[in-house]
Amino acid sequence: MKGIATIISVIILGSLMVLIGITMTLTSISKGQVTTLDSQVKSNLSLLDGCAEESLINLNRNNTLPSIINIPSGSCNLTLNSQIGSSWDFSLSTTGAMSPLSVRIILNRGSTISVSSWIDQ
Repeated sequence: MKGIATIISVIILGSLMVLIGITMTLTSISKGQVTTLDSQVKSNLSLLDGCAEESLINLNRNNTLPSIINIPSGSCNLTLNSQIGSSWDFSLSTTGAMSPLSVRIILNRGSTISVSSWIDQ
C-alpha cells in the first residue's frame, strides 16, 4: 500500500510539472509573437512617416508626386486622390504583409506647404 501511494504521488507531481512546463512554454511563445508583431508595426509606422516626409519634400521641390516613394528603410505606394489648384489629396500605404498601414494627407501648396488633414487609415 505504501509503495502504491508513493507511485501515485510521483505520477501526480510529474504530471503537474509537465503541465506547468507546457504552460510556461506556450506563454513564452505567445509573448514572442506579440513582441515580433509590435516591432513590425513600429517599423512600418516609421516607414510610413518617412515616406510621408519624402512625399512632402518631393511635392515642395518638384510640384509632383510619384506613385512609389523609396527611402532607405523601404518603399510606400502613393495614390493621388485629387489635385485641384493648390489643394492636394493623396494616400500613402506600406506593403508589409502582417501589418500594412496607410495615411491620407490633404494639404495646400502655396509658398509653403500647409497640411490641413492627416488621417491614419
